[in-house]
Amino acid sequence: MRSGIDNIAEMEVENFGSSGQTGCDREAIHLPGSIQPHGALLALAAEDLQVIHAAGDTTPLFGVPAARLPGTSVATLLSAEQIGKIRALLGPDRKLDRPLHAFTLNSSNAAAVDVVVHQASGLLVLEFDPRREAAPDNSLALVQSMIRHVQRAEGTHAFCQAVVDEVRAVTGFERVMVYRFGADGSGEVIAESRDANVESFLGLRYPESDIPKQARALYLSNWIRAIPDARYAPAPIVPAVNPRTSQPLDLSQSVIRSVSPVHRLYLAHMGVVASMSLSLILHGKLWGLIACHHGSPRYLPYRMREACELFAEMASSQFESKIATEQLEARLRSTRIHEELVTRMSQESDLAEGLIRFHPNLLDFIPGTGVGLWIDGQFTGLGVTPDAAQTEALIGWLSDTSNEGIFHTDCLPLIYDAAKAYADRASGLLALSLSKSPRDYVLWFRPEVVRTVTWAGNPHKPVGVGPDGELLTPRRSFAAWQESVRLHAEPWLGSEIEAAHRLRLSLLEVVLRRIDGIARERKSARLLQEQLMRQVEFGLRRSQDVAQTLQEETRRRVSVEADLSQVLRRTVEDQEAERLRIARELHDTLGQSLTLLQLGFETLGQAAPDNAELQDRVAGMKTLTADIGRQVNRLAWEIRPTALDDLGIQTAIQHLLDAWSEKAQVQFDLHMTLGDRRLPAAIETTLYRVLQEALTNIVRHAAATHVGVILRLTDQQATMVVEDDGRGFVNPDADRPPERLGLLGIRERLTLVGGSLEIESAPGKGTALFARIPL
Repeated sequence: MRSGIDNIAEMEVENFGSSGQTGCDREAIHLPGSIQPHGALLALAAEDLQVIHAAGDTTPLFGVPAARLPGTSVATLLSAEQIGKIRALLGPDRKLDRPLHAFTLNSSNAAAVDVVVHQASGLLVLEFDPRREAAPDNSLALVQSMIRHVQRAEGTHAFCQAVVDEVRAVTGFERVMVYRFGADGSGEVIAESRDANVESFLGLRYPESDIPKQARALYLSNWIRAIPDARYAPAPIVPAVNPRTSQPLDLSQSVIRSVSPVHRLYLAHMGVVASMSLSLILHGKLWGLIACHHGSPRYLPYRMREACELFAEMASSQFESKIATEQLEARLRSTRIHEELVTRMSQESDLAEGLIRFHPNLLDFIPGTGVGLWIDGQFTGLGVTPDAAQTEALIGWLSDTSNEGIFHTDCLPLIYDAAKAYADRASGLLALSLSKSPRDYVLWFRPEVVRTVTWAGNPHKPVGVGPDGELLTPRRSFAAWQESVRLHAEPWLGSEIEAAHRLRLSLLEVVLRRIDGIARERKSARLLQEQLMRQVEFGLRRSQDVAQTLQEETRRRVSVEADLSQVLRRTVEDQEAERLRIARELHDTLGQSLTLLQLGFETLGQAAPDNAELQDRVAGMKTLTADIGRQVNRLAWEIRPTALDDLGIQTAIQHLLDAWSEKAQVQFDLHMTLGDRRLPAAIETTLYRVLQEALTNIVRHAAATHVGVILRLTDQQATMVVEDDGRGFVNPDADRPPERLGLLGIRERLTLVGGSLEIESAPGKGTALFARIPL
């Protein structure tokens, strides 16, 4: 027998939203044309406060049904004081992109009504949300308590569990879950808190179609969505389009927006009556949801929902920090092993022995069940690997398939058919290329892991056909449906792939040094053979052999040097790009989050204007947020100064010297002769980084009191001179310790743009650095 919501919602699917589409992925869910009937809505023209749209049961509020309100003035419905509160929220240049609580309508014979305001489609939208459950006395204290509890969790999994425990304890929902989106778009319940008599969804997977793309986009702009009773009949917005613009009303930020009837059917098939979803957003992307379910209606008051929304934002920030901490710990461990491997490679005569014979070895550096080295046509393996013949064929396929320095896959048999024969040893492959000709490789292997994925219903039938033969409806069965996944290994982590890139750079340096040594040995042999040529014919033939070998080694050296130069250039470019990305993330994303957080505190303060203690606490939190914002801006500048990209090298250098003047007891003199000319971006970045490193070395080591900086430009060359009156040192080119002076990094940066570096120094006479770059 069909439920009431099944009958109602299926009749609405064809008419939902303005698009007129029936496919889940084509619904205009931000333009539903209706609201949930437990509340009411007025959309006002900003210039004259005339009612443009109305919806819901407005008769108990204003004595007039919604259909008769469009065209009237809001002054006939609200008091001057209430209208003044709304105008105060707007301000002269302020736009309400997100809802704010304006005031509360109190009545002696009815429940209090929270009035929430935001702007959309060029209109001022007022939403009236009756309180049917008690609101928290102190929303700020509630959020602070929730955050303190989840902060104590050790590790990301424990953090997710703490989040669902806190949300269920505060809201009273029967089931609260953390729903994480996977790389393939599917979702999985990774944490759950529920009543004992409620079915568990923990560990179940859901296909991508269960939450379509436009719904995920809406979760990015609106952190919360609440459905108090999914069995409702929608209250239409009248008129359907704005008579002044002929456009429908955008309800993306609405707190009582009507949701897709397909989703309401979905909830009904799950046995859910009330739901609430909170976004978990990491690094500006939708990472997952906090999903709340209840078997009966739940009308959480606006203040409670507002507290949950703020908690979701702060929990997202905390989660980012915990993930970053775990990644940093893994990076530090990887770096320690990397340094030991490089040291041993430099000492061992056999490169393969140095990488796999001792501990830690390559399997400690990047986990796998086996590792192999293919060097000069010889295979050396450790652990469980394909045999030499299989590896040789794999090397040939890699040489034809991949031109990158690093290749990785967790499903090798699906893209390289021959690997099916040894899927139990190498379904996963991470390959590191050491040279182009011949192709030398380091290979990590991971075996097939046959996994059984448990889906909530058949993922291949996410939708069904309605009674008319065309209508799309969500699947009715959510019984566990298991699927076996074959020919896949455990995926390679991003940190492991990054570690492989760093190891490749170090291996290329070691190989280059070895080739240099071989070249010197070959040169000595050639000279000896030339002397013997005068004595015997045998010496001539041998000398020719040595000369041919030397030519091959020289060709290999040129190839490796080119490869190394490319890697170094890419590393520098990636570093600068990453600095720019981090600076923008700090300035834009985190800066915006801090601004939103400050707006949240302002909203909390407006909730109780007569509570002096709360006002003091909110003021303190606003001050702290502003201080954090200033520190974020300073850190973004130090990582990548925007002046370097926007205003050029002259302004960036002046700002850099001004910053050093404030924090170092050193006098700076600056002379520049660039005029209005801009240099290529790579040269400007190189000059800025050279000066930045030079100033750091001077302040740390030189004990200088005066520093002169000269930047002059000719038609052929840009020259930077940095001179200090510090302690100086002996023979800077031969005896300099590069790890102390940082000169090695400066020379490498200059080399990438064809530049050169000269140092003049003597004990007690200071130091002069000359950096020259051809134009």
